[in-house]
Amino acid sequence: MKTTLATNNMMQRFLTLLGTIALMAAAAHAQIAHDLTVFSEDGKAFTLVINGQAVNAEPATSVTAPNINFDYAKVVVRFADGTTPDIERKNLQIATPGTGPKGPVAAVYAIKEKKGEQVLRFVSRSDKKIQNTPVIIIN
Repeated sequence: MKTTLATNNMMQRFLTLLGTIALMAAAAHAQIAHDLTVFSEDGKAFTLVINGQAVNAEPATSVTAPNINFDYAKVVVRFADGTTPDIERKNLQIATPGTGPKGPVAAVYAIKEKKGEQVLRFVSRSDKKIQNTPVIIIN
């Protein structure tokens, strides 16, 4: 009976350790995500909506959405003037294209006028700069 109890205790500790490691890995991965910046070249104020969530409460000419956990997103640009039609992109690519290993990026898109209507165009994409937090040990 002692061996069964010891085996159960050891198995419980192993599963607890395994669960803790899995949670720590998931938390570390969830903290690093993409940033998306959209700006209007004409200076028109807008509200940016990503996957149904408004990013900015007040309309602005440049909006940055930090920490997006998706490589692709449904993006809607709603103009404040009420006369300009919304821009909708059902599958806007934020992450780096390709099948290789990818890290978090900062993507920039511009709202431009083309043939009399407003369109959303890719401007740039670069690796996101992640600052390492120093470890402070107090004895």
